[in-house]
Amino acid sequence: MFAIGTDLFIVSGLLPELGRDLKLSTEAAGQTSTVFAITYAVAAPILASVTARLDRRVLLLSVLAVFAVGNTLSAVAPTYAVLLISRVITGAGAALYAATASAVAARITSPERRGRALAVVYAGMTSAIALGVPIGNEIGNLSSWRWAFGFVALLAVVTMAGLWGSIPAVPGAPGVSVATRLGAIRAKHAPTAMLTTLLWVLGTFTVYTYLGTMLGDVTHAGESTRTWLLLLFGVGSFAGVMGGGWLADRIDPAVGLTSTIGLLIAVLALLTFALHSVAGAAVGLLLWGLVHWASFPLIQHRLLSIGGKNGDMLLALNNSAVYIGQTLAAILGGVLAAADQLGRLPLAGAGAEVLAVLALLAGAGAQRRSAAEPVAPSEPAVRDNATQTG
Repeated sequence: MFAIGTDLFIVSGLLPELGRDLKLSTEAAGQTSTVFAITYAVAAPILASVTARLDRRVLLLSVLAVFAVGNTLSAVAPTYAVLLISRVITGAGAALYAATASAVAARITSPERRGRALAVVYAGMTSAIALGVPIGNEIGNLSSWRWAFGFVALLAVVTMAGLWGSIPAVPGAPGVSVATRLGAIRAKHAPTAMLTTLLWVLGTFTVYTYLGTMLGDVTHAGESTRTWLLLLFGVGSFAGVMGGGWLADRIDPAVGLTSTIGLLIAVLALLTFALHSVAGAAVGLLLWGLVHWASFPLIQHRLLSIGGKNGDMLLALNNSAVYIGQTLAAILGGVLAAADQLGRLPLAGAGAEVLAVLALLAGAGAQRRSAAEPVAPSEPAVRDNATQTG
């Protein structure tokens, strides 16, 4: 997940240089994130179903190869069109890898440690924010954004070598049809849980997609300072995902999630003012990464509880919800950027998080009411009781 996380989050810091090199507007450059997200959202459940019978080790290695090819193409893309195609290839590889890794981690771990297992999987992604993204951005600053994508391709190759020597063969499972996999969203309380995920992602990525531009235009941070600010976001993210996993194993995930998203609303609102200075941005980005990523293990743990035997399917669909949210965020952020309203992105993000909390409260309330409903006795039991009292 380290290579995938680096690829996912590195684009934000590269947008200014990428846009200048290819002569793109800010909103057009931001759509490189949009096509990645659309591909990921569509591909996650479909590819997971199509490849269900394959050995997991072979699948993970193959997917990383596709991912490396996509990033290599991004690095050498001569035109905007080729760059967009490369992001489609990369998004497909990332979608299948993340869906497979999450499902395997959940399946091989005992329920009482499930939150921590999910946190460990995504610790690779948050480590990428803390280390991979700043390193990649520094490479881009010192040379070109193209070398940054080359760095991600190299990470994928190194990861392949590590998996080849450390993971044994893991048999696949009988294939599940795409219709069945998509039908898992009809599980009781799943729609509101997915909506919560979508809105949670929308809130953060409305800001994060254009963070590199905001740190330049609003914070007036130099290239090197931007790298260190992104590092602070990554440090907070790593601490958040590990803390969220620990929390998910100890309290009701819905309660924990209400708290973390509530804090996220406050942090995003304060970013409106904090981003006007380097010191404020440093504190704000650290807290933002912390409370945002603390939510993710809680979200996944809750989905596994809701889904039951279809829990792994809900995780794949949840990955789709994540990237639908990211797609909508890139579009919303692009509209505000085009209107010269970059400074309002944090408030727009906070508004989306308010909607996420409302969706969460509605779903959690329905769960509680459903659990409290008395189970009607069967007819034979009623007659037997009447006979005994007579």
